[in-house]
Amino acid sequence: VIYGHPRRIYTELGVRLHVFICLVITLRQMGYTDSQNGVTVEEQLAIFLYMCVTGLTVRHTGER
Repeated sequence: VIYGHPRRIYTELGVRLHVFICLVITLRQMGYTDSQNGVTVEEQLAIFLYMCVTGLTVRHTGER
């Protein structure tokens, strides 16, 4: 999504690319790191924002 069309990230995650990048930087500065199972901060944030935009539950998001 990050390397795709600029409107796609907004459509899927509800934020513009520069906002997404700022959020990732802020989370990393606050001490958040990639998870132990290899999920990056970027991926974790994207999943969270996607759930917020779509209103899907954790269960439904995992099934997608």
